[in-house]
Amino acid sequence: MTIRIEKPQQKGSYWQPLIVVLVIAAGLLLWSRFAPQPSVSLAFEILGFEGDAKIYDLQSRSWRVPKRGEAFATSQKLMTGADGIINLQVENQIMLRLKENAELSNKESKSQGKKDIYRLHLEKGVLLGATTKEFERKLIFGKSVSFEVTTPHSIVTPSGAVFRILAGRGPNEDFVGVLRGSVELAPTSFLFPKKGVRIRGLEMAGLINGVAQTPRKVDAKEWQEMKESYELLAKSAAMEAEQINLSKLAGNFFDVVFDHGTFFTPKIGYAGRDFFKDPDSGQVFLETEYDVFPTGSFCGVYIKTRDFDISKYAGLSFEIRRDAEEGVPESFFIELKSKGNVIRRFAPRNFEKDWKLVEFDFHAPKSVIVSEVVFVFTNARVGEAKKGMLEFRNINLIPLPKAAAPVPQDAVHAAMASQVELLASQQVPSPAAPQASVPKEVSLE
Repeated sequence: MTIRIEKPQQKGSYWQPLIVVLVIAAGLLLWSRFAPQPSVSLAFEILGFEGDAKIYDLQSRSWRVPKRGEAFATSQKLMTGADGIINLQVENQIMLRLKENAELSNKESKSQGKKDIYRLHLEKGVLLGATTKEFERKLIFGKSVSFEVTTPHSIVTPSGAVFRILAGRGPNEDFVGVLRGSVELAPTSFLFPKKGVRIRGLEMAGLINGVAQTPRKVDAKEWQEMKESYELLAKSAAMEAEQINLSKLAGNFFDVVFDHGTFFTPKIGYAGRDFFKDPDSGQVFLETEYDVFPTGSFCGVYIKTRDFDISKYAGLSFEIRRDAEEGVPESFFIELKSKGNVIRRFAPRNFEKDWKLVEFDFHAPKSVIVSEVVFVFTNARVGEAKKGMLEFRNINLIPLPKAAAPVPQDAVHAAMASQVELLASQQVPSPAAPQASVPKEVSLE
Protein backbone atom coordinates (compact mmCIF):
# COMPACT_ATOMS: atom_id res chain seq x y z
CA MET A 1 0.00 0.00 0.00
CA THR A 2 1.36 3.34 -1.00
CA ILE A 3 1.23 5.98 1.67
CA ARG A 4 1.04 9.53 0.38
CA ILE A 5 2.05 12.32 2.66
CA GLU A 6 1.18 15.90 1.74
CA LYS A 7 2.60 18.98 3.50
CA PRO A 8 0.01 21.53 4.56
CA GLN A 9 -0.17 24.46 2.11
CA GLN A 10 0.67 27.92 3.49
CA LYS A 11 -1.75 30.75 2.95
CA GLY A 12 -0.70 33.31 0.37
CA SER A 13 1.15 36.40 1.68
CA TYR A 14 0.52 39.82 0.19
CA TRP A 15 3.51 41.48 1.88
CA GLN A 16 6.20 40.03 -0.34
CA PRO A 17 4.78 41.33 -3.65
CA LEU A 18 4.12 44.71 -2.05
CA ILE A 19 7.70 44.98 -0.82
CA VAL A 20 8.98 44.06 -4.27
CA VAL A 21 6.83 46.77 -5.86
CA LEU A 22 8.03 49.37 -3.36
CA VAL A 23 11.67 48.46 -3.93
CA ILE A 24 11.23 48.75 -7.70
CA ALA A 25 9.46 52.10 -7.35
CA ALA A 26 12.18 53.44 -5.06
CA GLY A 27 14.85 52.26 -7.49
CA LEU A 28 13.15 54.00 -10.40
CA LEU A 29 12.82 57.20 -8.37
CA LEU A 30 16.48 57.19 -7.40
CA TRP A 31 17.51 56.39 -10.95
CA SER A 32 15.47 59.25 -12.38
CA ARG A 33 17.01 61.63 -9.84
CA PHE A 34 20.64 60.59 -9.85
CA ALA A 35 21.14 58.94 -13.22
CA PRO A 36 23.10 60.99 -15.75
CA GLN A 37 20.78 63.19 -17.83
CA PRO A 38 21.44 64.42 -21.33
CA SER A 39 23.16 67.80 -21.21
CA VAL A 40 24.35 70.51 -23.57
CA SER A 41 27.66 72.28 -23.00
CA LEU A 42 27.56 75.97 -22.11
CA ALA A 43 30.38 78.47 -21.84
CA PHE A 44 31.31 81.96 -20.71
CA GLU A 45 32.28 84.52 -23.34
CA ILE A 46 35.57 86.38 -23.04
CA LEU A 47 34.74 90.05 -23.63
CA GLY A 48 38.29 91.37 -23.47
CA PHE A 49 41.53 91.44 -21.53
CA GLU A 50 44.44 93.66 -20.56
CA GLY A 51 48.10 93.05 -19.73
CA ASP A 52 49.41 89.60 -18.89
CA ALA A 53 46.41 87.31 -19.54
CA LYS A 54 46.36 83.68 -20.71
CA ILE A 55 43.91 80.86 -21.41
CA TYR A 56 44.70 77.14 -21.38
CA ASP A 57 44.02 75.64 -24.79
CA LEU A 58 42.58 72.12 -24.48
CA GLN A 59 43.61 71.11 -28.00
CA SER A 60 47.25 72.17 -27.87
CA ARG A 61 47.44 71.60 -24.10
CA SER A 62 49.33 74.83 -23.64
CA TRP A 63 48.80 78.40 -22.44
CA ARG A 64 48.19 81.16 -24.97
CA VAL A 65 46.80 84.69 -25.23
CA PRO A 66 42.97 84.64 -25.26
CA LYS A 67 40.87 86.02 -28.12
CA ARG A 68 38.10 88.53 -27.77
CA GLY A 69 34.73 86.77 -28.09
CA GLU A 70 36.04 83.20 -27.66
CA ALA A 71 34.41 80.68 -25.35
CA PHE A 72 35.65 79.83 -21.88
CA ALA A 73 34.35 76.28 -21.68
CA THR A 74 34.31 73.47 -19.14
CA SER A 75 37.81 72.26 -18.10
CA GLN A 76 39.51 75.39 -19.42
CA LYS A 77 41.59 77.71 -17.22
CA LEU A 78 42.40 81.42 -17.13
CA MET A 79 45.49 83.01 -15.59
CA THR A 80 46.57 86.62 -15.10
CA GLY A 81 49.92 88.15 -14.24
CA ALA A 82 50.86 91.23 -12.25
CA ASP A 83 49.03 93.61 -14.62
CA GLY A 84 46.48 91.22 -16.13
CA ILE A 85 42.68 91.56 -16.27
CA ILE A 86 40.13 89.36 -18.07
CA ASN A 87 36.43 90.24 -18.52
CA LEU A 88 33.94 87.45 -19.24
CA GLN A 89 30.18 86.99 -19.21
CA VAL A 90 27.11 84.88 -19.73
CA GLU A 91 25.14 87.34 -21.87
CA ASN A 92 22.45 89.27 -19.97
CA GLN A 93 22.96 87.11 -16.88
CA ILE A 94 26.45 87.00 -15.33
CA MET A 95 29.37 89.44 -15.69
CA LEU A 96 32.81 88.71 -14.22
CA ARG A 97 36.26 90.28 -14.03
CA LEU A 98 39.35 88.28 -13.08
CA LYS A 99 41.90 90.61 -11.52
CA GLU A 100 45.72 90.41 -11.45
CA ASN A 101 47.72 87.40 -10.18
CA ALA A 102 44.69 85.13 -10.28
CA GLU A 103 43.74 81.67 -11.55
CA LEU A 104 40.23 80.64 -12.55
CA SER A 105 38.94 77.37 -14.02
CA ASN A 106 35.58 76.44 -15.50
CA LYS A 107 34.57 73.36 -13.52
CA GLU A 108 31.25 72.83 -15.27
CA SER A 109 28.99 74.81 -17.57
CA LYS A 110 26.06 72.94 -19.04
CA SER A 111 22.34 72.97 -19.70
CA GLN A 112 20.73 69.92 -18.15
CA GLY A 113 17.02 69.40 -18.48
CA LYS A 114 15.49 72.84 -17.97
CA LYS A 115 18.35 74.19 -15.87
CA ASP A 116 21.51 76.09 -16.79
CA ILE A 117 24.43 75.24 -14.49
CA TYR A 118 27.57 77.38 -14.10
CA ARG A 119 30.36 76.33 -11.73
CA LEU A 120 33.74 78.07 -11.55
CA HIS A 121 36.77 77.50 -9.34
CA LEU A 122 38.91 80.41 -8.15
CA GLU A 123 42.25 78.95 -7.12
CA LYS A 124 43.67 82.29 -6.00
CA GLY A 125 43.26 86.02 -6.51
CA VAL A 126 40.28 88.34 -6.86
CA LEU A 127 37.10 87.75 -8.88
CA LEU A 128 34.58 90.59 -9.30
CA GLY A 129 31.04 89.66 -10.28
CA ALA A 130 27.53 90.95 -10.99
CA THR A 131 24.29 89.27 -11.97
CA THR A 132 21.43 90.84 -13.89
CA LYS A 133 17.68 91.19 -13.38
CA GLU A 134 17.09 88.37 -15.86
CA PHE A 135 19.35 86.06 -13.82
CA GLU A 136 17.46 86.98 -10.64
CA ARG A 137 14.09 86.20 -12.24
CA LYS A 138 15.32 82.80 -13.42
CA LEU A 139 16.74 82.10 -9.98
CA ILE A 140 13.66 83.15 -7.99
CA PHE A 141 10.70 82.18 -10.16
CA GLY A 142 11.71 79.23 -12.27
CA LYS A 143 14.89 78.14 -10.49
CA SER A 144 16.16 77.38 -13.97
CA VAL A 145 19.73 78.56 -13.33
CA SER A 146 22.45 77.94 -10.75
CA PHE A 147 25.79 79.67 -10.31
CA GLU A 148 28.54 79.04 -7.78
CA VAL A 149 32.22 79.81 -7.36
CA THR A 150 34.39 77.50 -5.29
CA THR A 151 37.84 78.11 -3.84
CA PRO A 152 40.18 75.59 -2.17
CA HIS A 153 38.28 76.27 1.08
CA SER A 154 34.89 77.87 0.25
CA ILE A 155 31.69 77.62 -1.73
CA VAL A 156 30.31 81.02 -2.82
CA THR A 157 26.75 81.20 -4.17
CA PRO A 158 25.57 84.62 -5.44
CA SER A 159 21.85 85.39 -5.50
CA GLY A 160 21.25 88.45 -7.62
CA ALA A 161 24.35 90.24 -6.37
CA VAL A 162 27.25 92.57 -7.04
CA PHE A 163 30.20 91.01 -5.23
CA ARG A 164 33.95 90.54 -4.76
CA ILE A 165 35.69 87.25 -3.90
CA LEU A 166 39.25 87.14 -2.58
CA ALA A 167 40.73 83.63 -2.45
CA GLY A 168 43.90 82.78 -0.55
CA ARG A 169 44.72 86.09 1.14
CA GLY A 170 46.28 84.01 3.89
CA PRO A 171 46.61 80.30 4.69
CA ASN A 172 43.10 78.83 4.63
CA GLU A 173 41.47 82.28 4.34
CA ASP A 174 38.89 83.62 1.88
CA PHE A 175 36.88 86.86 1.97
CA VAL A 176 33.64 87.86 0.24
CA GLY A 177 32.22 91.39 0.04
CA VAL A 178 28.78 92.33 -1.32
CA LEU A 179 27.57 95.66 -2.69
CA ARG A 180 24.07 94.58 -3.72
CA GLY A 181 21.87 91.53 -3.24
CA SER A 182 23.16 88.61 -1.20
CA VAL A 183 25.80 85.85 -1.36
CA GLU A 184 26.05 82.57 0.55
CA LEU A 185 29.51 81.70 1.91
CA ALA A 186 30.10 78.19 3.25
CA PRO A 187 33.08 75.85 3.84
CA THR A 188 33.76 73.14 1.29
CA SER A 189 32.59 69.66 2.23
CA PHE A 190 33.08 66.20 0.73
CA LEU A 191 29.94 64.61 2.18
CA PHE A 192 27.37 66.84 3.84
CA PRO A 193 26.96 70.62 3.45
CA LYS A 194 28.44 72.68 6.27
CA LYS A 195 26.86 75.72 7.86
CA GLY A 196 27.53 78.99 6.08
CA VAL A 197 26.48 82.62 6.31
CA ARG A 198 24.45 84.98 4.12
CA ILE A 199 26.25 88.23 3.23
CA ARG A 200 24.06 91.18 2.20
CA GLY A 201 24.67 94.58 0.63
CA LEU A 202 27.53 96.62 2.09
CA GLU A 203 28.64 93.64 4.16
CA MET A 204 31.75 91.48 4.21
CA ALA A 205 32.57 88.10 5.74
CA GLY A 206 35.58 85.81 5.83
CA LEU A 207 36.10 82.08 6.01
CA ILE A 208 39.03 81.34 8.31
CA ASN A 209 40.24 77.86 9.19
CA GLY A 210 37.08 76.29 7.82
CA VAL A 211 34.67 78.52 9.77
CA ALA A 212 32.47 81.19 8.15
CA GLN A 213 32.70 84.42 10.15
CA THR A 214 29.71 86.60 11.04
CA PRO A 215 29.14 89.27 8.34
CA ARG A 216 29.96 92.87 9.27
CA LYS A 217 29.51 96.28 7.65
CA VAL A 218 32.24 97.33 5.24
CA ASP A 219 34.41 100.36 5.97
CA ALA A 220 35.42 103.11 3.55
CA LYS A 221 38.63 101.34 2.46
CA GLU A 222 36.83 98.05 1.79
CA TRP A 223 34.12 99.87 -0.18
CA GLN A 224 36.80 101.40 -2.39
CA GLU A 225 38.20 97.90 -3.06
CA MET A 226 34.75 96.59 -4.00
CA LYS A 227 33.28 99.49 -6.00
CA GLU A 228 34.94 98.39 -9.26
CA SER A 229 32.34 95.62 -9.42
CA TYR A 230 29.75 98.25 -10.38
CA GLU A 231 31.56 98.73 -13.70
CA LEU A 232 30.36 95.29 -14.74
CA LEU A 233 26.76 96.58 -14.84
CA ALA A 234 27.46 98.98 -17.71
CA LYS A 235 24.92 98.50 -20.50
CA SER A 236 25.80 97.92 -24.14
CA ALA A 237 24.39 100.09 -26.95
CA ALA A 238 21.78 97.42 -27.73
CA MET A 239 20.72 97.25 -24.09
CA GLU A 240 20.42 101.04 -23.91
CA ALA A 241 18.21 101.05 -26.99
CA GLU A 242 16.01 98.44 -25.33
CA GLN A 243 15.77 100.65 -22.25
CA ILE A 244 14.47 103.54 -24.34
CA ASN A 245 11.82 101.31 -25.91
CA LEU A 246 10.72 99.85 -22.58
CA SER A 247 10.43 103.29 -20.97
CA LYS A 248 7.72 104.23 -23.49
CA LEU A 249 5.50 101.67 -21.76
CA ALA A 250 6.08 103.00 -18.24
CA GLY A 251 3.52 105.84 -18.43
CA ASN A 252 2.45 108.81 -20.55
CA PHE A 253 5.15 110.99 -18.98
CA PHE A 254 7.60 109.31 -21.35
CA ASP A 255 5.73 110.75 -24.33
CA VAL A 256 7.77 113.92 -23.73
CA VAL A 257 11.03 112.07 -22.94
CA PHE A 258 13.78 111.43 -25.49
CA ASP A 259 16.71 110.23 -23.32
CA HIS A 260 17.56 109.02 -19.80
CA GLY A 261 20.49 107.65 -17.85
CA THR A 262 22.40 107.93 -14.57
CA PHE A 263 24.97 110.26 -13.05
CA PHE A 264 27.50 109.63 -10.29
CA THR A 265 31.16 110.16 -9.49
CA PRO A 266 32.87 106.76 -9.95
CA LYS A 267 35.16 107.21 -6.96
CA ILE A 268 32.44 108.19 -4.49
CA GLY A 269 29.15 106.61 -5.52
CA TYR A 270 27.05 104.66 -7.97
CA ALA A 271 23.60 104.90 -9.56
CA GLY A 272 21.71 102.49 -11.79
CA ARG A 273 18.39 102.56 -13.61
CA ASP A 274 16.64 99.61 -15.20
CA PHE A 275 13.32 99.52 -17.03
CA PHE A 276 11.97 95.98 -17.03
CA LYS A 277 8.68 94.24 -17.75
CA ASP A 278 7.16 92.43 -14.79
CA PRO A 279 6.44 88.83 -15.92
CA ASP A 280 3.31 88.56 -13.77
CA SER A 281 1.46 91.81 -14.50
CA GLY A 282 3.08 92.69 -17.84
CA GLN A 283 3.65 96.25 -16.59
CA VAL A 284 6.93 98.08 -17.10
CA PHE A 285 8.69 99.18 -13.91
CA LEU A 286 11.54 101.64 -13.40
CA GLU A 287 14.05 100.38 -10.85
CA THR A 288 16.46 103.00 -9.47
CA GLU A 289 19.51 101.85 -7.55
CA TYR A 290 21.80 104.09 -5.52
CA ASP A 291 24.96 103.80 -3.44
CA VAL A 292 26.02 106.94 -1.57
CA PHE A 293 28.15 105.17 1.01
CA PRO A 294 31.03 107.66 1.00
CA THR A 295 30.36 110.84 2.98
CA GLY A 296 29.28 113.77 0.82
CA SER A 297 28.44 111.69 -2.26
CA PHE A 298 25.33 112.00 -4.41
CA CYS A 299 23.99 110.25 -7.49
CA GLY A 300 20.78 109.79 -9.42
CA VAL A 301 18.80 109.31 -12.62
CA TYR A 302 18.37 112.01 -15.26
CA ILE A 303 15.46 112.13 -17.72
CA LYS A 304 15.73 114.50 -20.70
CA THR A 305 12.46 115.99 -21.98
CA ARG A 306 11.37 117.86 -25.10
CA ASP A 307 8.44 120.33 -25.52
CA PHE A 308 7.42 119.71 -21.91
CA ASP A 309 5.36 122.73 -20.80
CA ILE A 310 4.22 122.06 -17.23
CA SER A 311 1.51 124.76 -17.49
CA LYS A 312 -0.39 122.32 -19.72
CA TYR A 313 -0.60 119.73 -16.93
CA ALA A 314 -1.89 119.70 -13.36
CA GLY A 315 0.98 117.60 -12.04
CA LEU A 316 2.86 114.31 -12.01
CA SER A 317 1.70 111.01 -10.50
CA PHE A 318 3.34 107.63 -10.02
CA GLU A 319 3.29 104.57 -7.81
CA ILE A 320 6.37 103.85 -5.73
CA ARG A 321 7.63 101.10 -3.44
CA ARG A 322 10.84 100.02 -1.74
CA ASP A 323 12.66 96.74 -2.26
CA ALA A 324 12.10 94.49 0.74
CA GLU A 325 15.73 93.27 0.63
CA GLU A 326 17.36 96.66 0.11
CA GLY A 327 17.69 99.95 1.97
CA VAL A 328 15.57 103.07 1.47
CA PRO A 329 16.96 106.57 0.93
CA GLU A 330 17.02 109.04 3.80
CA SER A 331 17.59 111.95 1.42
CA PHE A 332 15.76 111.75 -1.92
CA PHE A 333 14.10 114.38 -4.06
CA ILE A 334 12.81 114.96 -7.59
CA GLU A 335 13.84 118.12 -9.43
CA LEU A 336 12.32 119.78 -12.49
CA LYS A 337 14.89 121.86 -14.35
CA SER A 338 14.61 124.55 -17.00
CA LYS A 339 17.79 125.81 -18.66
CA GLY A 340 19.84 124.27 -15.87
CA ASN A 341 17.85 125.94 -13.08
CA VAL A 342 15.68 124.06 -10.59
CA ILE A 343 12.12 125.36 -10.86
CA ARG A 344 10.31 122.68 -8.83
CA ARG A 345 11.53 120.27 -6.15
CA PHE A 346 9.53 117.46 -4.56
CA ALA A 347 10.67 115.23 -1.68
CA PRO A 348 8.72 111.94 -1.33
CA ARG A 349 8.97 110.22 2.05
CA ASN A 350 7.77 107.14 3.96
CA PHE A 351 8.51 104.49 1.35
CA GLU A 352 6.68 101.19 1.87
CA LYS A 353 7.00 97.63 0.61
CA ASP A 354 3.61 97.85 -1.11
CA TRP A 355 2.81 100.18 -4.00
CA LYS A 356 1.84 103.69 -2.89
CA LEU A 357 0.34 106.42 -5.11
CA VAL A 358 2.18 109.76 -5.04
CA GLU A 359 1.03 112.97 -6.76
CA PHE A 360 2.76 116.35 -7.15
CA ASP A 361 1.03 119.53 -8.35
CA PHE A 362 2.91 121.79 -10.73
CA HIS A 363 1.04 125.07 -9.97
CA ALA A 364 2.24 126.70 -13.20
CA PRO A 365 -0.24 129.39 -14.38
CA LYS A 366 2.23 130.56 -17.04
CA SER A 367 4.17 128.63 -19.66
CA VAL A 368 7.25 126.93 -18.19
CA ILE A 369 9.34 124.63 -20.39
CA VAL A 370 11.08 121.81 -18.49
CA SER A 371 14.15 120.29 -20.15
CA GLU A 372 15.15 117.73 -17.51
CA VAL A 373 13.65 115.76 -14.62
CA VAL A 374 16.15 114.40 -12.09
CA PHE A 375 15.87 111.82 -9.31
CA VAL A 376 18.59 112.64 -6.75
CA PHE A 377 19.94 110.52 -3.88
CA THR A 378 22.37 112.15 -1.44
CA ASN A 379 24.42 111.26 1.61
CA ALA A 380 23.16 114.26 3.53
CA ARG A 381 21.99 112.56 6.71
CA VAL A 382 23.56 110.17 9.17
CA GLY A 383 22.23 106.63 8.99
CA GLU A 384 22.67 103.11 7.71
CA ALA A 385 20.67 103.31 4.47
CA LYS A 386 23.50 104.52 2.26
CA LYS A 387 22.50 102.23 -0.57
CA GLY A 388 19.24 100.79 -1.71
CA MET A 389 16.56 100.64 -4.36
CA LEU A 390 13.23 102.24 -5.28
CA GLU A 391 10.76 101.05 -7.92
CA PHE A 392 8.31 103.20 -9.89
CA ARG A 393 5.40 102.38 -12.19
CA ASN A 394 2.50 104.19 -13.93
CA ILE A 395 4.47 107.42 -14.26
CA ASN A 396 1.86 109.76 -15.72
CA LEU A 397 1.23 113.43 -16.29
CA ILE A 398 -2.06 114.57 -14.72
CA PRO A 399 -4.24 116.49 -17.20
CA LEU A 400 -5.68 119.88 -16.30
CA PRO A 401 -9.32 119.83 -15.14
CA LYS A 402 -11.75 120.64 -17.91
CA ALA A 403 -13.14 124.17 -17.52
CA ALA A 404 -16.89 124.79 -18.09
CA ALA A 405 -17.58 126.12 -21.60
CA PRO A 406 -18.43 129.89 -21.52
CA VAL A 407 -22.06 130.80 -22.41
CA PRO A 408 -22.35 133.35 -25.28
CA GLN A 409 -23.84 136.75 -24.26
CA ASP A 410 -26.48 136.57 -27.00
CA ALA A 411 -27.75 133.29 -25.54
CA VAL A 412 -27.93 134.90 -22.06
CA HIS A 413 -30.01 137.87 -23.33
CA ALA A 414 -32.31 135.58 -25.30
CA ALA A 415 -32.91 133.40 -22.25
CA MET A 416 -33.75 136.46 -20.10
CA ALA A 417 -36.23 137.79 -22.72
CA SER A 418 -37.95 134.40 -22.92
CA GLN A 419 -38.33 134.32 -19.14
CA VAL A 420 -39.92 137.80 -19.08
CA GLU A 421 -42.37 136.84 -21.81
CA LEU A 422 -43.30 133.67 -19.94
CA LEU A 423 -44.08 135.59 -16.73
CA ALA A 424 -46.16 138.17 -18.60
CA SER A 425 -48.28 135.52 -20.27
CA GLN A 426 -49.24 133.83 -17.01
CA GLN A 427 -52.79 134.74 -15.63
CA VAL A 428 -53.06 135.89 -12.01
CA PRO A 429 -56.16 134.33 -10.23
CA SER A 430 -58.87 136.76 -9.01
CA PRO A 431 -59.28 137.04 -5.23
CA ALA A 432 -63.11 136.95 -5.62
CA ALA A 433 -62.98 133.57 -7.20
CA PRO A 434 -60.71 131.35 -5.15
CA GLN A 435 -59.78 128.14 -6.84
CA ALA A 436 -60.53 124.80 -5.26
CA SER A 437 -57.59 123.17 -3.66
CA VAL A 438 -56.63 119.71 -4.76
CA PRO A 439 -55.35 117.44 -1.99
CA LYS A 440 -51.74 116.25 -2.45
CA GLU A 441 -50.80 112.63 -2.28
CA VAL A 442 -48.72 111.81 0.75
CA SER A 443 -46.55 108.73 0.72
CA LEU A 444 -46.59 106.67 3.90
CA GLU A 445 -43.55 104.73 2.99
